Amino acid sequence: MNSSSHLKRKLALLLIALLALGAAPVRTTGPADGERYAAAEIAPDPVRLGRSAEMTITVVLPAGCETVPPEFGASYGAMTVESVKADPPTLAGGKHTSVFHVGLIPNESGELFLPPIPIDARDASGALSPLLIPAGSIEVASQFDPESASLSELPPSAPPVKRFPWILAAALLAGAVTFVFLARGMFRSPIAFAAKELSPRQRALRRLDVLKNSGLAETDLREYYIHLTGIVRVFIEETTGIRAPEQTTEEFLRHIETEPNRHFSPEARGRLARFLESADMFKFAKFRPAPCEVAAGEESARDFLTTFEPAAPPKEGGAA
Repeated sequence: MNSSSHLKRKLALLLIALLALGAAPVRTTGPADGERYAAAEIAPDPVRLGRSAEMTITVVLPAGCETVPPEFGASYGAMTVESVKADPPTLAGGKHTSVFHVGLIPNESGELFLPPIPIDARDASGALSPLLIPAGSIEVASQFDPESASLSELPPSAPPVKRFPWILAAALLAGAVTFVFLARGMFRSPIAFAAKELSPRQRALRRLDVLKNSGLAETDLREYYIHLTGIVRVFIEETTGIRAPEQTTEEFLRHIETEPNRHFSPEARGRLARFLESADMFKFAKFRPAPCEVAAGEESARDFLTTFEPAAPPKEGGAA
């Protein structure tokens, strides 16, 4: 098959995929008992804002064929790509099966558009033929009630990215971008798979970078500080097990002062108290911080995320 006909087939599959916006969470290229089959499914159900989810891609081909790993950048739709892993391929019943696991973090709630996923199958002669998992959508549950002033439901993610008001506009944009990629042959390039998941520190710093570059501090300071403190609180939960996102500032500071394992040194408790109490003032009081104070709060959060290490718990019975 020459490159021109190969491109035409991909474009035809793309047009079919763009008409499938109402597809179910499990998206497939056709019947599971077909000669060639690909499917994508995202779990858990429900997917929640800022919480890790996994998209499993399964590709079944005739024996003698192999799957070119699908390519992902830093994001998939409105979700951050944390990692991409591949299981060892299997051969059974005359079928070659490949399974890929894509770690995702949703960056906004509501109905999210899922772009189509192009898959290349390579036969024994080296010729490529395309499969395309169709576009779809998924519902992402929010982590907090924006009408509530409580700190007990802080979001663990970066701020939402503005979406097109119409899903059709999003579909057309995805089609245009995919067309450019197809024309350049980028979908044929194999990718280097991430060797491990991001650590809690890496996840928190990535979310902080997204928040810093979002412009939210210039448009909605209360929302900005809710996200800023939420990033720090989720990091504390993931590194110490203390359920900081579910406590008010007063409850949290009292807890870390009296907790039996003493994860926080006196210096770390002082830094956290200053950061959280000043953020509360900006969130709930009618006081607008100066730009330098906003920057200082972000740097305070970054410094804590970069340097904090849970203190070793004291030995039972104290010192001899």
